Amino acid sequence: MPIANVNGAEIYYEEAGSGPPLILSPGGLQGILSSYQPVIDELSQEHRVVAYDRRFGGQSCSPMVVQTWDTVCQDVTGLMDVLGIDQAYLGGGSFGAAISLGCAVRYPNRVRAIFPSNIAGGVICNAYLAAKLFKSLDMALNQGIKAVVDAFDRDDRFAPFVPERATYDAEYRGTLEAMDPEDFAQVMRDTIYALFDGPYVSLGMTKEMLKSVRVPAMIMPGNDDIHPRGLAEQLHRLVPNSQWGEVQPHSEAPQKYVRRVLRFLAEVEANSH
Repeated sequence: MPIANVNGAEIYYEEAGSGPPLILSPGGLQGILSSYQPVIDELSQEHRVVAYDRRFGGQSCSPMVVQTWDTVCQDVTGLMDVLGIDQAYLGGGSFGAAISLGCAVRYPNRVRAIFPSNIAGGVICNAYLAAKLFKSLDMALNQGIKAVVDAFDRDDRFAPFVPERATYDAEYRGTLEAMDPEDFAQVMRDTIYALFDGPYVSLGMTKEMLKSVRVPAMIMPGNDDIHPRGLAEQLHRLVPNSQWGEVQPHSEAPQKYVRRVLRFLAEVEANSH
């Protein structure tokens, strides 16, 4: 099982293909690479594609630490270091879109171009994600951490947040349940503030950060309360020289997504020579 030791976490990843490297960051508070299975094969015809379970999702394993925008971006560059990748194209949907944007600002020399999709943010998005973390906090204090783990449901959008590994790894679950509920609650509380308490236009990105993006970028919209289309349009106006990708999220229209992404990346490649 391919595991990269990154920033104190064991990050599970999968890769396919060869060519210019492309890294896909999955969405959600956990982030599982399986969401990208419908597009990996076609993208890997022209690129070395790396998808990964974020530190609290799928088969990755992380101690219970505060999730910050710095951390999720450091995990990407740390994974690149392990895989010997100096510079990569970065894509991601929803929370993963925020990661690709954040990496472009924090590590511009490591990022060839970005193609964030299903842009998330705004008051409804923040309330929805913060509520999942607060529900975990509240349950831990009033019912115990075991109740939080038992309530995990990947198919329930309003289930409380818990590292997915706790649902199938007895040793990890035991370590988590041994935490003082107050300590667990404080991690949830601090994560809420770290992710949402800022002048953010979209998840994790201020107006100044968006204006400072200097790598080639293509913005692809969402179209619901958590991923409002108008938010993507605002990013398109703020990110200098960004392209607009009029295509549905990869989970809804995988073939159209692949075609549009490959076209954008081919243009970036052509302009670099």
